[in-house]
Amino acid sequence: MTKALHVNSTAPFRIRQKGKKYKIDSFEILTTILSALTWRRDNGSIKLYADSMALEYYDSLGILDLWDGGIDTETLDRAPDNIDQNIFWAAGKLIALRNEPAPVAMIDTDLIVWRPITDILQREKVSVLHRESLNPEVYIRKEHLKIRPGYRFDPEWDWEEPACNNALVYIANQEFKDYYTDCAIDFMTENREQPQELVSQMVFAEQRMLAMCARQKQFPVHHFLDDPFQQDNTTFTHIWGGKSIARMYANQDEMLCSVLLRKIEKLFPDYYRKISDSGLVYEILPESEEENMKG
Repeated sequence: MTKALHVNSTAPFRIRQKGKKYKIDSFEILTTILSALTWRRDNGSIKLYADSMALEYYDSLGILDLWDGGIDTETLDRAPDNIDQNIFWAAGKLIALRNEPAPVAMIDTDLIVWRPITDILQREKVSVLHRESLNPEVYIRKEHLKIRPGYRFDPEWDWEEPACNNALVYIANQEFKDYYTDCAIDFMTENREQPQELVSQMVFAEQRMLAMCARQKQFPVHHFLDDPFQQDNTTFTHIWGGKSIARMYANQDEMLCSVLLRKIEKLFPDYYRKISDSGLVYEILPESEEENMKG
């Protein structure tokens, strides 16, 4: 079996939404539940890295029992303040990954793995959800990346290597995990110049750097999907692309929540009864569907 991590750092929220009460979209609460439960059913234990604000929020929802592998708040509460988590909004993932011994898988809370994949992972040194072409609007040219004074890119990195999508990343080797996370954290440290958008710096540190580090160390990178929209994919659901649509259109939000709740009810009826008894289901469920579910 394979140990997995979920990570939630509220630092970007606290920077951008000063003074506001922390809240997660209903559909993302439901994907988090399914993500944890399906992993536990098919692949192994799952651990949560969260800061104190995230832990308090999950506790208020009554779902801390999702993470049978334990909960770590110390690592993210003590995250270095020389990393700007507004620019590097997924820095918490890299900090958590650095702290956890290999072999380990890290999966996003909006990724659901519906089937066993441990037998595949345990044959690989590095595995990711899929590779990504170097779209110049996202993976910008080396000379356009922001760096702190005195920082130098490793001259051995191959800048033509396709990036990795790290919604799922598995690393078997401790030495390589340390090398990759150290490189990423070094790039982010004291790197405070704001880019024109909030994508390029983070995806370089997290996704492109993994590919280049693996190439340099001659670690082949296995990927599960050849295309993120692969038609025959029945193993993974990653709702990243649907988040903005659900947030923009109430009917899409309601539809997504209803589908996810029904999946929980069908696959994990005991957990569905638990969140139903706690009232969480009826906080999330669209009013138009609530009576149908009760009936």
